[in-house]
Amino acid sequence: MIQARKLGHVVLNVRNSQRSKLFYMQVLGLRLVHEDLQRREVFLSFGREHHELGLFEATVAGPGDDAARSVLHHTAWQLGNDAELRAAYERLKQLGIPIESTATHTATRSIHFFDPDGNRVELYCDTVENGFEAMRLHGTRRDPLDLEALPGAAAAAVE
Repeated sequence: MIQARKLGHVVLNVRNSQRSKLFYMQVLGLRLVHEDLQRREVFLSFGREHHELGLFEATVAGPGDDAARSVLHHTAWQLGNDAELRAAYERLKQLGIPIESTATHTATRSIHFFDPDGNRVELYCDTVENGFEAMRLHGTRRDPLDLEALPGAAAAAVE
C-alpha cells in the first residue's frame, strides 16, 4: 500500500485566475507565491508550504465549453522522500494503473495518474527545505523525470 503523509495541495481550474486569486487572498488570507501571467497560473500559500492552492485558468473554446466550468484540476498527496516516490511508482505499475506523467518541479518530484472516476491524482515528495521561498524566487517549472533512473532511490518496501 502507498502511504501518503498528508494532502499537500489542491489545484482548481477557474474561469478567471485574477478574480480567484483576489478571492482566496482576501477571504482566506493566502499569500501569493508565484504567478505566471502567460500560462494564467497562480500559486498561493499560507507561507509554510510551496503552495496549498493552485489556480489554473481554464481556456474556453466556445459557448458552453466544459473547460469554462470551475472544476478540480488535481489533488496532491505528499510522500516522504525519493525512495517512497519510486516505490509508489512501482506499486502503481503493479496495480496496472496507467501513469499520466512523472515530473520534476521547482520544489518537488511527482507522479500523475487518474483515479477510477477520472480525477487527476499527484503523489509527490519535496526536494528543497523551503519550498515557499524556492517557488517565490524561482517560479514554477516542469521537467521530465525518469523514476527508473533516479539516483539513490532504491525501491522501499510497499505492501
